[in-house]
Amino acid sequence: AIAKGALLVYSTASRTGVLHAAALNQRPLGFATMSKVASDGITEIGCQRTGVVDAVGDGVITTGDIVVASRTTINRVESIATGGALSLYQDLDRVMGRALTSSTDGTRVKVALSLG
Repeated sequence: AIAKGALLVYSTASRTGVLHAAALNQRPLGFATMSKVASDGITEIGCQRTGVVDAVGDGVITTGDIVVASRTTINRVESIATGGALSLYQDLDRVMGRALTSSTDGTRVKVALSLG
């Protein structure tokens, strides 16, 4: 099942997203705009890629930080600063947007998405 607001990431299948799992180098697609269960017969759901969302932070995030999909906690975002310096080859495809508010671990953070 996919809950509304869940973070979706790229799958190797064409035009397919899956639920975010804690792993390196997962490319974010956006946040689910509706819920989905396996037996409902629906094969497509909306995905918010731009605008402002409330996400759950993984670790400390400071206003203005570049935000990426978390490498350690499912369905959370983290500051790029958590993993060290931004590496063009390893982290650029993980960038989701910029933090509009500050947060601590497990609290809400407003993120301006730039996945568009």
